[in-house]
Amino acid sequence: MKKTAILVLKVLLGLLFLLIGGAKLTATLQTVELFTAIGWGQWFRYLTGVLDVIGAVLLFVPRWGFYGATTLVCTVGLATVLCVIRLHQNPSAPLVLTMLAATVMWLTRPQQTKDR
Repeated sequence: MKKTAILVLKVLLGLLFLLIGGAKLTATLQTVELFTAIGWGQWFRYLTGVLDVIGAVLLFVPRWGFYGATTLVCTVGLATVLCVIRLHQNPSAPLVLTMLAATVMWLTRPQQTKDR
């Protein structure tokens, strides 16, 4: 059951972040305006788009899901902060995505083995 839930969450997040990253890279869904409002330039849109796509793809690779989720936690976590600090908007959507990615990160973290 746990493995199925993790798989479903990874697939949903992966597909969503492929869409988000693709929108940033293709300058659709008003991403140009959003990143102009942030004020850091369009290079930041491309950077976060690439990181979103890389993170999403890594979610689909069995032993790399943790690293994909970690990448997404960083990018969408920063988006949460920027919503509050730079855009003065409600951060609920990126906050929920951050929490979901953090859940995947926690559930897929590498387990330490004790050497005796």
